[in-house]
Amino acid sequence: MDPPKKPRRGVAVTMTDAPRLSPTRILMTMILGMIAFTGAFAIIGYFLREPLMIAATLFVEYLQGPGVAIGFFLPDAFTVPLPNDAFSALGIAGGMDFWVVVLWSAIGSVSGGATGFTIGRSLSRTRWFQKKFRTGKGAAIQEVIERYGGLGLAIAACTPLPYSLATWAAGTTKMSFGQFLAISIPLRTARIAAMLWLVQVGLAASAG
Repeated sequence: MDPPKKPRRGVAVTMTDAPRLSPTRILMTMILGMIAFTGAFAIIGYFLREPLMIAATLFVEYLQGPGVAIGFFLPDAFTVPLPNDAFSALGIAGGMDFWVVVLWSAIGSVSGGATGFTIGRSLSRTRWFQKKFRTGKGAAIQEVIERYGGLGLAIAACTPLPYSLATWAAGTTKMSFGQFLAISIPLRTARIAAMLWLVQVGLAASAG
């Protein structure tokens, strides 16, 4: 007789609780989002170039790299609704070097993700956490991480899926912290660099 299986660590999610995530829909959302993102900065750069440059100059003068890092840390750690790419955009528009902005952004993002991973590992059995991941987007992300493991985290790290929720969900699984970092560091850095390049394209287009 087989020994009883130990209960899995994490949040129980049923199929009725977790809506299916379509790969095609994720891809289309990513492509359309990148087009819209580039267009938005082209429009902002054209119509609001002077106030944008003033804000960017002040941002870099007073906050510099740590300000960029904080702009990524907060939403990636605590699911705060802040547009993290706006902080890297301010950095590049304010005169910071491209790769310096990428470095600070990646530090903030991965540090935030590591915090989210720790939150998931520490609070997964609390009623508040389980309620958050039992329905809606939280349940969908939980299902992706439980079904695909590291691949699911990789998808969230470089697509419109909420990376912060994915880090929380990853913390509830048997994924090691080393594996989490091995996935997050290169993919978040690549995603940040790609989006920052699109910011440059948009601003360059607005400058004529």
